[in-house]
Amino acid sequence: MKERALFIVRYYFSLIALFIIYKLIFLALNGGDESISATDYLAVIYNGMPHDLAVAGYFTTVPLLLTIATLFADFSLKGFLRGYNIFVATAIVLAFVADSTLYPYWEFKLDATVLAYIDSPANAIASIAVWHLALLILAFLSVTFGVYKLLKAVSTERFTRLTGIKERIIALLLFILAGGIMFIGIRGGISESTNNIGSVYFSDKAILNHAAVNPAFSFIYSSMKVENFSKEYAFFGNEEREAIFEALYPTDNEVADTLLNIQRPNIITIIFEGLSAELVEELGGQSGITPNFSRLSKEGILFTNLYANSFRTDRGLICTLSGYPSFPKTSVMKSTVKSQKLPSLASSLAKAGYKNTFLYGGDINFTNMRGYLYSTGYERALADSDFSVAERTTHQWGANDDITFNRLHDLIMEQGNEPWHITFLTLSSHEPWTVPYNRIKDDKIANAFAFTDEELGKFIDRFKKSDRWNNTLIVCISDHSVVGYPKGITQSDINRNHIPLLMLGGAIKEPKRIETICNQTDLVATLLPQLGIAADEFPFSRNVLSPEYKTPFAYHCFNNGISMIDTTGFTVYDLDSREIIHDTDEVSGKERVRRAQAILQTTYFDFYNK
Repeated sequence: MKERALFIVRYYFSLIALFIIYKLIFLALNGGDESISATDYLAVIYNGMPHDLAVAGYFTTVPLLLTIATLFADFSLKGFLRGYNIFVATAIVLAFVADSTLYPYWEFKLDATVLAYIDSPANAIASIAVWHLALLILAFLSVTFGVYKLLKAVSTERFTRLTGIKERIIALLLFILAGGIMFIGIRGGISESTNNIGSVYFSDKAILNHAAVNPAFSFIYSSMKVENFSKEYAFFGNEEREAIFEALYPTDNEVADTLLNIQRPNIITIIFEGLSAELVEELGGQSGITPNFSRLSKEGILFTNLYANSFRTDRGLICTLSGYPSFPKTSVMKSTVKSQKLPSLASSLAKAGYKNTFLYGGDINFTNMRGYLYSTGYERALADSDFSVAERTTHQWGANDDITFNRLHDLIMEQGNEPWHITFLTLSSHEPWTVPYNRIKDDKIANAFAFTDEELGKFIDRFKKSDRWNNTLIVCISDHSVVGYPKGITQSDINRNHIPLLMLGGAIKEPKRIETICNQTDLVATLLPQLGIAADEFPFSRNVLSPEYKTPFAYHCFNNGISMIDTTGFTVYDLDSREIIHDTDEVSGKERVRRAQAILQTTYFDFYNK
């Protein structure tokens, strides 16, 4: 009996040791400029232990059951354990490698979100340099082999046969007790609450909380919860939820301020990949990175307090083009059935006689982008396959922005006399930040944005010489902010999701600055009334120029949290721990959380019922 008990103990605690080692490695890789003490390392290990006990319990269940079976039958575990140990080693190391690789880009732990991108692996890894990918594969194989050898070393493949009935019964009872103890570890204790991702949070430093989270637990837990949002986000009864929401989203389309000198101009919507206000001097960002945007902001209408709703391109496009807020863990675009039912800027323009075209240098099959575009009013979508092989391989994601800005100009010149709308999504300002440009030598991220800005300036200067300029409105907006830039910025920073919105072109009446706090989702309901087109189909988009826009705020979703900025302050709320993790004012902060919760619940209620 002793050898069987030692096997289970060795297996269980070997897994826990692996999880502790990974926590230390994760902190070393991602700590950045944070001041992390030895005490912090110990606190991460201690507070993260509930997750480690749970995952160790998951993976030790099979060895425990096999061991119990040997009490009543004499057989070798060698074949069973070889296959099982390979599976466990592969699963654990895959979670470790995926978590440590994605975290610098996404700033959250491995979870079910990754499943939204796994059906297009080439695009999912496009941000990773070839040498880095090769190193990751080598590390994965090497560490997996090492973990397998460890599990093999602690495994007992054949036990001494027990002959006495009494001895077997005692052993069975002890192993059932051990299973019960493991179950308590999996559950997270004996209290009413059970293990969840936020249960290991303990610090005001996000990196320490994230280090405490076991990536395998996070993935398993979020995978089980991903279809249960309607219940999980039920903060209020329907009447209370509706009352809070309706006070925040006025439906008036009246135009208090006319921005255009013609009512139905041609429209170009340029959506910049990851352009943050931190990169635009006029919005409080660094100087010299985007000089052309700075120059053009003096010629157009600059919205100085606009904030992104989400953190990835597939989500940002929905927010921008459909005026529909994002979710913490769900990609609306990935749901073909749901996304095709959304209203959109293109569909509203199509009803008014506009022809809609979409241009992107990358793969529009990624995250169901093609399906969304064609089901929401776009008649034509140009992507990587519409460029030559030489052009579409200039960047790891597709055709670089110098090529696509030239194609944009050609598209404009091809348009007929009917009103038209072209949406252009840039590409070059994306990891791995490799561009044919070298103005900012010591900062490859800033240099990539400087390259896109350079091409924007060239395009505008060229287009101004065209007779189409006077009849065109150009809308420049970002899909989301750039993650982790400047270094050290987090969701607790009010500028983390601050992005630009600039309207320019010959159709603009006069330059001005609009300093009202607003959201990326508000573009549609603000723009359409300027064109004399109703925006009634967009309940989550607000006309920020309406006299009824009396409660300015910006709402943001990240994984797995929400934040809100209004005229009284800024609050960040973690949905896992159900706690405020940053607040500029405790009194007004509670009301901001209440409003953000109502928006999230209402959005999901709408999405769930589409």
